[in-house]
Amino acid sequence: MLTSYGSRSSREDLVQVIRQVRNRWRLKIALRGAAVMVTASIVAFLLSAYGLEYFRFSAPAIITFRVLTYVALTSLLVWSLVLPLSRRVSDELVALYLEEHEPSLQAAVVSALEESGKPNVQSRTDMSPTLIRRLIEVAVEKCASIDSGRTVERQSLRRSSGVLAALAATSMALFLFGPGYLRHGLSALAFPARSVEAASPYKIIVAPGNVTIARGTDQVITAELIGFQTEQVELYSRSNASVPFEPLPLVTSLEDNQYEVMLFNIGEATDYFVQSWGIRSPVYTIEVVDVPFVERLEFEYHFPTYTGLPPRTIEDGGDVVALRGTEVRVRVIPTMDTLAGRLVMNEETILSLDRQPDGSFTTRFTVEANGFYRIDLKDANGVMVTASAQHTIEALNDQPPVVGFSKPGRDITASSVEEIFVEAKADDDFGVQALELVYSINGDDDEVLELFNDPESALHGVSAGYTFFLEEFEFKPGDFISYYARAHDSATTDKPNVGTSDLYFVQVRPFGKNFLPAESQAGMGGGGGGGAESPNALSQQQREIVSATFNTVRDRGDYTDEEFRENVVFLALAQGKLREQVQTLLSRLNSRVANTDPAFVEISEILPRAVLSMQQAEETLQTQNAKNALPPEQHALQMLQRAEEAYEDVRVAMGRQGGGGGGGGQQSSAEDLADLFELELDKLQNQYETMQSARQQLADTKLDETLERLKELARRQEQEAERQRLRARGQPTASSSSGASQRALADETEEAARRLERLAREESDPDLMQAARQLQKAADAMRRAAANPASNGMTDASTALEQLREAQNQIEQEQAGRLERNIATALDRVEALADTEREVTREVAQLDQDAQVRRTQVAPLMERKDRMSAEVAGLERQLDNTSADFRRDEREASQRLQAAADSIRKNKLKEKIRYSKGVILGRRPEYSEAFEQQIGADIEELRQALTEAQAAIGQDPADQWAEALEATRNLMRGVQSLEQRVGEVAEQGEPSQQGDHQGQSQSSAQQDGQGSSGQIGGGDRADVPNLGGGRGNVRPDRWNVGLDQARQFSREYRERAMDAQRLRQLLEQQGFTVENLDAVIQALRELDDQRIYADADEIVRLQTFVNEGLKRFEYRLRRENESEDTNALFLAGSDEVPSGFRDLIEEYFRRLSQEEPGS
Repeated sequence: MLTSYGSRSSREDLVQVIRQVRNRWRLKIALRGAAVMVTASIVAFLLSAYGLEYFRFSAPAIITFRVLTYVALTSLLVWSLVLPLSRRVSDELVALYLEEHEPSLQAAVVSALEESGKPNVQSRTDMSPTLIRRLIEVAVEKCASIDSGRTVERQSLRRSSGVLAALAATSMALFLFGPGYLRHGLSALAFPARSVEAASPYKIIVAPGNVTIARGTDQVITAELIGFQTEQVELYSRSNASVPFEPLPLVTSLEDNQYEVMLFNIGEATDYFVQSWGIRSPVYTIEVVDVPFVERLEFEYHFPTYTGLPPRTIEDGGDVVALRGTEVRVRVIPTMDTLAGRLVMNEETILSLDRQPDGSFTTRFTVEANGFYRIDLKDANGVMVTASAQHTIEALNDQPPVVGFSKPGRDITASSVEEIFVEAKADDDFGVQALELVYSINGDDDEVLELFNDPESALHGVSAGYTFFLEEFEFKPGDFISYYARAHDSATTDKPNVGTSDLYFVQVRPFGKNFLPAESQAGMGGGGGGGAESPNALSQQQREIVSATFNTVRDRGDYTDEEFRENVVFLALAQGKLREQVQTLLSRLNSRVANTDPAFVEISEILPRAVLSMQQAEETLQTQNAKNALPPEQHALQMLQRAEEAYEDVRVAMGRQGGGGGGGGQQSSAEDLADLFELELDKLQNQYETMQSARQQLADTKLDETLERLKELARRQEQEAERQRLRARGQPTASSSSGASQRALADETEEAARRLERLAREESDPDLMQAARQLQKAADAMRRAAANPASNGMTDASTALEQLREAQNQIEQEQAGRLERNIATALDRVEALADTEREVTREVAQLDQDAQVRRTQVAPLMERKDRMSAEVAGLERQLDNTSADFRRDEREASQRLQAAADSIRKNKLKEKIRYSKGVILGRRPEYSEAFEQQIGADIEELRQALTEAQAAIGQDPADQWAEALEATRNLMRGVQSLEQRVGEVAEQGEPSQQGDHQGQSQSSAQQDGQGSSGQIGGGDRADVPNLGGGRGNVRPDRWNVGLDQARQFSREYRERAMDAQRLRQLLEQQGFTVENLDAVIQALRELDDQRIYADADEIVRLQTFVNEGLKRFEYRLRRENESEDTNALFLAGSDEVPSGFRDLIEEYFRRLSQEEPGS
């Protein structure tokens, strides 16, 4: 009946509403419970993670916190979600819940459910069915008006959802960006199936773990800390289970977070574990068995024959570090008797061991390349077992000779009648076989002069002199000689090492150019510049390009193909840019050169030839053929220098003619052209000086960084030497990582050597090159120290430290040279400032009295004043900075520099220059001229202060004594080696043909010197142990010295006499008695006479007198200056004799044994 009235459908709608409301109620309960669970989970995980971190994620802690966390969360889950959601809720309760949150229903839903739920609806008499049906329909309609209950607690559900989302985001951020132990704790708790070992982020990985070794051998134990860092790591070990573990500290290894220790002479099974920061590794066992093992390795190094080195014995060897080509004879002493063995090299080459009667084994191999080796011995079962650790083989390269010039050691200018003495020197660790001088006239074909060649007795140090007699060449102003030295070492390989010096230039200037009186050019009215030096930016830049090209060709082997290509491309661009600048200057000259001074016509004819050569050089460089670009580059340099000399002649001529103030239109036109030429060159000069200044500052910065790096390396090497000393004493904790750390230090030192060598090449500095070679020697000594244990390693470590300090001293001396250069640069700036001020003073005196004309005349003066003020400000900054940089090392010179800077401020020089602009405009000429003279006096005071600062460099008495002693030794070496060479040449009886060639008249400067290839220069050979034998073997009946040889020898003795005279002046300034040196100087001057070389007895007498006199003088000077080196490292605990003194001590005792009793 209800169905017929539609009451069943209405009740179903009502029930559907009730179901929807029940679901929303349950959703509310679920969201609220989930929020509670998430909050509780976050708190639980945070507390657990903190607890795990506190207990260092130990296994018991992980298990405990896992149990507590999951029990707590399970209980909370049941209480907050399972129980509330599992409770049954009747429709009436849901209706009440709905009516409670929707009062607009007015109990309609409750009434409808109550009436419709009663039985026998059709038989009831208290209420009609129609009314009941209508009651249900009204309830459904009202529910429909509230969207069937979907609006019930909508805000509460949204709020709960937001809280849940916020909690989830907060927890994610906390675990992602919080401390690391939170993530580790979450990982350990969230994955209970993982083992506790895998769940812990902190662990100690121990190597080798469980291992079996031969009885009595050593074992390195390494420990790597995972997840934490600490300073204290300890190894606990015991050889008997009944005794407690004994701790032993581990030392830091080279790898990050790794530590190591060595257990020596393990004779019994040993249990051990590593513990640190509360973290403990598992217990491992070292089992020992009786198998053959290498007790000791003995090496005997047989170096290549050309080195001249005696065999070297290493009594307790391991790693092999030797010169490439060295034969290493190995002797293996096993721990027990065995029948056979082998040496396995690089896992490829197998060398059998020869058994000796005493039970040892021997073999030999040659060091050809880097690698490694091990020793295998046959055990009792006939099986080859590994009997040694894996040792390294390191092949050291023989470096090429270091070659340079001690005189003049720089580019110079000379007149065409001067004698230019050049002295080449070469040093090599194992001997210089030949030394050559290679020169070229204006870029023509190279001429090679063999200054020294003695394959039989190659010397470690060789110096040789040669004199260019320029008057025998038909040079023109602007021509030049380019020269360099080339040295061959005594290596007997297919390709001997060759060292090449930098390229130097001798530029020919007009005769008498330096003797033009500056006073005659100053104040001459129409002169145009008065006495200033001619700008040489064009030739200087071209000279830089030639030198850079030469260095690129010389150092080709040090560059990769890509680096070489980039360098040549850069040279081509630089040559092209300079060519464009010259073309611009030429075009401006050509537009105004008609009917002017013939000298400018000459310039306009020379410059096109320079441009043509530059273009040819540029095209050659673009083909990556740097070597063939050198001749056109040098020809362009010749043309540029000739053009500059021609311009200088024009300036001098105009200066002499300008006093009269006239000269007609042609004179005025020539002056205009001179101004144009000078203006263009000034622009180029400013660009060049700016570039040079920036490059020099960069080089100084690199040098400072290198020096600081060397100080750090020396400090660390001193620590390594101390470790070697402790190792020699047998202290186990001091040496486990010494070899690896020493190798790492050697790598760093070698890298510093490469950087310093590159800087030396960029700066063309032979002293820095020598320092780089010292660093390479130090790196080699470090590798030997790492390879050789005990006392040998200690000696090598000390040698490396000494060589590091020598390199450091050389760089410090270079810094002192930088101070001298900086002061010289400041002096040049002050001189230029003084020249400008003199010109300004002269022009102020000539200003017109008419105000209008005067204003026109002073406009250029105002510009000069602005430039002068800026120059003084820059000079003040330079002096302050230089004084601060050298305050510690050169205190006296630094104080004088500071005084110079203070004089600028005290005299208010910048302010006076700026104020003088108004004085010139508004005051009478007499007052202006007086004010300018006062400015000039202040500039002169500044120049005098800088001169005093320059004189104060190196005034430290200790430095002066060291300089004097070094100069004395160099003089001795030069004189003794020259003495021996004179004897050798005299006995050969083969006069040189030099004079016949060089004396010939040449048709042009381009052909000069081509006949000089037979000339033999004066050679000085250093490091000769006893030169008296060579002198005594000279037989007067075989004495035959040619005229040209006599001329070279006498010229070189003249240089030695001048060296001795400079030494005398240096010592005299220090109050040292120099009477004994005067007789030596007189004898050297007598040897300067060519006529004396016809008398063999007189030559021998004078040479003997000079040689013996210098020896006595050097001994006296050395005793006077004798002092202890406070920086030396004294190592006790070793009787090892340094190799450099072994031969001397043996000779000493040999002579003692030969002396007769009572003598």
